[in-house]
Amino acid sequence: MHWIYPRNWHYTTTKRHTIIGMLYSQVLSGRQGTAASSPAAAKPSQMDPSSLPATYSTGAVQTTTGQNPVRPKRKPKDEHRPRTLSDEEHVYVLTLSTTPSLHDAVTALRERHFPAHLNRTPAHLTMFHALPGSHLASIVAAIEEECHFLIPFRLATGSLFRMRRGVGINVGQGSRLARLLHEGLQRRWADVLSDQDRQAWRPHWTIQNKVNDAAVVEETMREVELGFQGAEGLAQGLR
Repeated sequence: MHWIYPRNWHYTTTKRHTIIGMLYSQVLSGRQGTAASSPAAAKPSQMDPSSLPATYSTGAVQTTTGQNPVRPKRKPKDEHRPRTLSDEEHVYVLTLSTTPSLHDAVTALRERHFPAHLNRTPAHLTMFHALPGSHLASIVAAIEEECHFLIPFRLATGSLFRMRRGVGINVGQGSRLARLLHEGLQRRWADVLSDQDRQAWRPHWTIQNKVNDAAVVEETMREVELGFQGAEGLAQGLR
């Protein structure tokens, strides 16, 4: 999978705070090989999806730059496949980016409680899991149009909830605006989204998952409930 990277939600040629002009970073994410980033970025009109160095994978995002052994690709589940005419060589993840005061606090929880050998990403708010690379140009156009006049908005952690094998934290303040943004994009891409991405979005951070010991999960719930005082910041872009 690839990640779509905007610079931020500030218009680059005026002082108005908008999110126009998506940028891309050549970042490989997936279980096949390493994640490598490049400072070079291109505007949508200059972007050629085939030039991205990443390969399709359904695995977790790699965030290190060291050499990793190549693993066989895993065939995606039917509900994770975009509804396009043929199988996608590349799919893209779209997440809501937040300022450090919020991002760092939730990431610290994830690093403490997520199984270390499985934790390959910081805490994140995934909006879409598998946007088809064959539709990248129209995807970018939709993002620009939906976000053209959107300004950074307040976002905060909300209630803690139990997952089947872990723990998550809902978005509190700002969740309505985040969902409205998601719904606008979802309507535009309805014909090609996977079954997973067609579902209603519940914005949340996963701070623990893939833990089979129920006692460990319960202990995490207690620890976070007692020790985490919450965090807030701004939603500042899509990536």
